[in-house]
Amino acid sequence: MGDRLLGRISAATGLAFAALDLLAGFIYPQQPRVDGPPAATVMWAQAHRVALQTGMIFGLVGAAMLLWFAGFLYSRTRPVASGAASVAPMVLGAGVAAPVVAAIAAMPIALLAFMVGQPPGIPDPTVVRLLADLNTVLFAASSALTAVFLVALGVATLRDELAAPAWIGVLCLVVSAFNACSVWVALTFTTYHGKSWNIVAFGAYIGFVLVVAMLSVSMLRDRTGRSSPATANA
Repeated sequence: MGDRLLGRISAATGLAFAALDLLAGFIYPQQPRVDGPPAATVMWAQAHRVALQTGMIFGLVGAAMLLWFAGFLYSRTRPVASGAASVAPMVLGAGVAAPVVAAIAAMPIALLAFMVGQPPGIPDPTVVRLLADLNTVLFAASSALTAVFLVALGVATLRDELAAPAWIGVLCLVVSAFNACSVWVALTFTTYHGKSWNIVAFGAYIGFVLVVAMLSVSMLRDRTGRSSPATANA
């Protein structure tokens, strides 16, 4: 496989992630309110079990695509002068951590769907509550690492360490703020606070998918093929 073909396939993994993540997020209806009865969550899981399992599969494959795309972005960062500060390591580190935690965050709902499909289901409501709350807490952890990844991407773009338009860098920083707010919302709202707060969560979610898709398109259009820091400094 030639370098050019490998580069285009790697760049396209960002678009693959965007498509899979959107399918994973909208293939089933929203989880019942966090302070609702566990029986409502069980009924929701039973009614949409196949969709939940399919969504989790899409989500896990999408996380794998994002992991590859993050490595590709790191390989396309511009090397800086010797001794100068660079955010390329943060792009790689956060780019690895964010999809890994996102994949782990899919486990509680996947386990819930798996358990309700087995006799005798989940007779203990405490287990249902635990899985539902764990889904919320892991979403907060995923949002925190996604925010770090977005900040690293934004700074790298604005410093011209990454070959992408400056407006994408600004968008990265804006969406990172939404993700940071999502951490606070997820970890402090132990009761239902109305659908207006979903604007923050959906802004963080849709914004991140949009950023990755735009970066993927930008990399597909970029024909300069910037080399990795390790290669350039060798």
